[in-house]
Amino acid sequence: MTDDSVLLESAASVSVSFDAFTWVEEALSSRSGDASALSSLVPQLAFRSQTLAQTLHTALQHISLSNPTLQTRLQELQQVTTPLGKCLDDIHDDACISGSISTTSSTTSGQDLHQLVMLHETKCRLQSCSQALVEATKWEHNVRACFSIVEDPLLLSYAMESDTLKLTNSDAANLADRVREMQTSLNILKDLPGACERKQTMQRLCEQIEAAVLPRLALKLREDDLGDVTPLRWCLDVLHSVDRAQVMREEFCRARLAKVHRIWYAYGDEILTELDDTDDRRKNVFSNWLDMFYRDVLRMLQRESCNAREVFGADMLIGIVFELLVNTLEPLTKSFRDRLVHSGPSGSDFCLGRLLRCFRMTRGFAVQLVQLFRSLESELDVTLAESDDRSASVKGILRVVFEPYRLYFTEYAHFTSNALTDALLCLVPLSNVTNNGVLDSKGYVHDERDAAAIAPLEDFSQQLEEASEEVSMLLDESLQQCYEFTSGVAFPEAVEAIGAAVQQFTLSLSVTMTGIQKCCKAKSSLRGQAPGSLVALPDWSHFHASLALLKACGTLESRICAIDGRLRVRMREQLAQFFGETSGPLSPRSRFKKIQDEQSIALADLVDATKLVASVSKTWLHDEGPTRQSQFHQFEMELLDPSAESSGLDTDVSRYPTAKMLDEAQRAVRSWTREVQLLTHNTIFLPIARILDTLPLNENWCKVPDAALGDLPAFSMLPQDYITMVADLLLSLLPQLQPFAESSSLGSAAVASRGAHTTCVQGEWTRLGQMLELAPPEVLACQQIFGSDVSEFVPTATEFVDLWTAAVASSTLAAFLRTMCSISMLSELGSQQLAADLGYFHNVLSAVGGEDNFIVNGLRCALEMDLQTHIKHAKELRADHDSPEKQVLAKLNDRVVAMRQRALQQSHLPSLATAGSTSASSQLF
Repeated sequence: MTDDSVLLESAASVSVSFDAFTWVEEALSSRSGDASALSSLVPQLAFRSQTLAQTLHTALQHISLSNPTLQTRLQELQQVTTPLGKCLDDIHDDACISGSISTTSSTTSGQDLHQLVMLHETKCRLQSCSQALVEATKWEHNVRACFSIVEDPLLLSYAMESDTLKLTNSDAANLADRVREMQTSLNILKDLPGACERKQTMQRLCEQIEAAVLPRLALKLREDDLGDVTPLRWCLDVLHSVDRAQVMREEFCRARLAKVHRIWYAYGDEILTELDDTDDRRKNVFSNWLDMFYRDVLRMLQRESCNAREVFGADMLIGIVFELLVNTLEPLTKSFRDRLVHSGPSGSDFCLGRLLRCFRMTRGFAVQLVQLFRSLESELDVTLAESDDRSASVKGILRVVFEPYRLYFTEYAHFTSNALTDALLCLVPLSNVTNNGVLDSKGYVHDERDAAAIAPLEDFSQQLEEASEEVSMLLDESLQQCYEFTSGVAFPEAVEAIGAAVQQFTLSLSVTMTGIQKCCKAKSSLRGQAPGSLVALPDWSHFHASLALLKACGTLESRICAIDGRLRVRMREQLAQFFGETSGPLSPRSRFKKIQDEQSIALADLVDATKLVASVSKTWLHDEGPTRQSQFHQFEMELLDPSAESSGLDTDVSRYPTAKMLDEAQRAVRSWTREVQLLTHNTIFLPIARILDTLPLNENWCKVPDAALGDLPAFSMLPQDYITMVADLLLSLLPQLQPFAESSSLGSAAVASRGAHTTCVQGEWTRLGQMLELAPPEVLACQQIFGSDVSEFVPTATEFVDLWTAAVASSTLAAFLRTMCSISMLSELGSQQLAADLGYFHNVLSAVGGEDNFIVNGLRCALEMDLQTHIKHAKELRADHDSPEKQVLAKLNDRVVAMRQRALQQSHLPSLATAGSTSASSQLF
């Protein structure tokens, strides 16, 4: 009994010799004549019948259209050739009669030529008809064959199997050739009837071929190992025949990287959860995994380049490898950036160190890619720019590889500033002088850290001094990271980030100042409290602790200035490599044009990793706005300008460390240093100020001579206790400063003392100026009594001691004058007592650098005058408007004259003398 499968296969045969009647007889004989047993074969017979009917209908329709036309053509040819035959017969008859061709007339020769032309045209028409008949037959045969192949799943499956023998023996092997023959026939028959139908048939066939081949091609391309690429070459040939070869390339470049994408998305949080949060490997887990991923990508490109060479040939190889690279990495850009920010289930924990570690892996991968493409160029003897793919370029390779990092280049100042700020805030020393706990890098209080071992102020200073070295190392590392990441293109943003980070660092230090001031009793708000217990000698340990903190500030500033010089030298060399050798200094516009002219990049220039990063950074900078570009070129010009560097080597300026590039960072440190200067100053000055605050309440200012004593001789008055206490404190400052000035701490403390005089005395003199309504030049004249800061300050022990004693003495003088102006009445005895106090005070101030003290000496002399002379003297001082010093004395004398006048008026009311003294005390300030 014949098997049903054999019968079905024979029924599906496309052989022209298939005999349906013989097939039915064979089927009946296999079933013993039982027709009902053949019911399972009826659907296949019906399908076969429909197919045959459709084929016959199409053939008959074509014949019905074509044959009348051919018959008409033959009749026309017969009519045309009839006169020709007659002419030939006449020529033959004439030749026989005359016996010689030479007797033919000239008219007969012209007719012969005409007949020959007609004969040639007839021949061509006969050949055209013959070719049309051949092509029509070939068209019909190819149409039947192609549709039968496309509609037969079995034949297509043979074509997609890696079995060369089956494919060769299959009718599908020459499908592409048949389609091309059909295209040729279609062009030849385009002027004959039925051209529109033939064109529609061709279009329908192309669509069916594409619909049948593409799904099978996609499945084949998604296999991990392609093995024999003969089926792919068959697909390419078939798709090329229907003008869809580009679809084959696109599908190849899309499907062959599926495995790499599966590897990428397989990375997840489960990898991180295997590691403890304290495990150091957690920081490097993604960068290490990224290195392995890049190796997989490189292996894929190398493997698929071999497959592409066998399938597409060498001409398209470079373009296909480039497209594979783009299709692999471009869809991963957003996911890549997310992983740089989110390293675990905890959410966002961006780390600049992790970014740089990943960047190193990417840079190494890019170098390997360059080597791969260079090897392809060498093998194929063609450059990337000359490949068939116009989009393929060196810039395109760099763009797709480094695109995940572009955002961090654009926002480099922001990301670097945050990272550096976090690192610097970790260096802020812990101190118990704050009352609100210890702040973390975000500014929040952590109660857990309150229980940690917290050092006193001396240890705080020591920790800050030790941290200064780590600060300088972090700044150095930050700029080195900038060079590694951008080849120096983001140097302006890196310097800006350093300034912002150091500012946050000093602001964090400033948070502790309130507690330090309270600890050292150097808070000026305490001056408004009632006198008594506050009138006490200063705690010299607080003063020495503040000097230690001042030294730490100087160490920090010195280190920043020192590293500024080293960094400028290194960055100058790095930027010189970035631009190459130049014949001379260039303007920012010229440098911008130079970069624009160097936009073309060759693979040979990217073998070195440094040059590769420089090329990437140039491309990024080119895509930035003109503001960013101008900022970089201006920075580079200033850094490389030799004239600017030589002018900065002046010996006077170099006595004080000055940062030229990190000037913002130095200014931030100077701002914190000024707070420490005030702290150091106030530890000595505030106890003095508290003593002077009692001056207006002194009852001796209103004392009058005792009438019971008669005319006894007057003796010289002695200075009062308050002024001797002030003098003792000022003179005690010298031996306290001398040991510190002679120690190794002098250098750093002297650096931190720059501008201390102006910073410390300005507040007190400003308060006095507001009381007396002094003009700015007059206030400045007062501040310069003890000298001022100079840019050529030489940090010697004597200079250091003189600076701080002069600052405290100047503030003391301002406080003395302000409280003196608050005295309500000044009797004659009170005037004599104040003159004695001023004389003593003048001697003390002269010992601490105030020899040219025009105020104290002038007031003392004026108080020794009688009232009328004093009034006249004040009027003369007011008249000299060109001298700020005399204007200051005039306003002070006006106050003193008013005090004396009120005392004189009070003396005319003896009965109210006692009440007046009490009233004077109540009218203080």
